[in-house]
Amino acid sequence: MKNIKILTVALFLFFTAGILFQSEAKAQLIQTVVALTGNVFDAVSKAPVTATIKITDEGGKRVNQTRSNAIENGTYYVTSLKPGKTYFVNITKEDYFDEKFKITLANTDKYEEISRDFLIKPKGKGVKIPLPVPPFELNKSKLRYGAEDLLEGIQSTLVNNPDVKFEIVCYPDNDKDPKQNQKLTDERCQSLKDYFTANGVEGMRFKIQGSATTDPLRPPPTSKMAKGKRYIGTSYIVVTDY
Repeated sequence: MKNIKILTVALFLFFTAGILFQSEAKAQLIQTVVALTGNVFDAVSKAPVTATIKITDEGGKRVNQTRSNAIENGTYYVTSLKPGKTYFVNITKEDYFDEKFKITLANTDKYEEISRDFLIKPKGKGVKIPLPVPPFELNKSKLRYGAEDLLEGIQSTLVNNPDVKFEIVCYPDNDKDPKQNQKLTDERCQSLKDYFTANGVEGMRFKIQGSATTDPLRPPPTSKMAKGKRYIGTSYIVVTDY
């Protein structure tokens, strides 16, 4: 009987200590804050930008707000974020697309600074925003494997800015056959249109335009490219109205 009592007391103390430890760890986690810092740049010119940055939680409630500083290379800094939480970084600036970026913070019981740079896209009439990575393979008009990941950023931007009208412009990979080039780029434009309309962008907002000749802003290289590298014509989002 005595041994049973001792065992009972030992188990009680063990579980009590465990509960206290968990409570202390949880309290420490709640008190821990995470800071987010980095730079904001123009997505086309890569110049630093002064913009308003508002951090919201998953419910849309504002957590913090600051501004980036173009004079200091677009630097920004926000704190009061909690580990293990998901937030949205909302960036606004006149004559730029409203941008919204999702970040999820890892659990930690120590203060941390997370570094993240952001690119925001200008929306002046006639501005050409290149798709940074070609979503097509050489001489192909269907979106290549993984293109959805490459297009997710611009798709999100277009959905978050329903007032912006634009044109999709695609250029071919060479100047060998203008007729074939026109057919190829018309089909590439259609592939992009199908992707955007299937992912929340209204088709009435934009037009498409293929090209029979290569991109005058980013022409094919005159010298031989490095092994494994191939020139693929650029695709653009061109702002027409907003």
